[in-house]
Amino acid sequence: MSAELTGTGSAITTAHTLKRVPTVTTVIVSDTPNSAVVITEGTHTATDFVVTATTGTKYKIYGEI
Repeated sequence: MSAELTGTGSAITTAHTLKRVPTVTTVIVSDTPNSAVVITEGTHTATDFVVTATTGTKYKIYGEI
């Protein structure tokens, strides 16, 4: 699982240690500045998760291969 991240409204690339492209990912929201949250997953790679989240939204990413 990733460290807690904070959304910026732009794609954030976060390193992972899975060594392959994850087949399952879950974005877990831990806090949000308002009730409207948008999470968009990008194209994950063998080294990175790619997620866009509403500005100020705090979240973690969990992945499996």
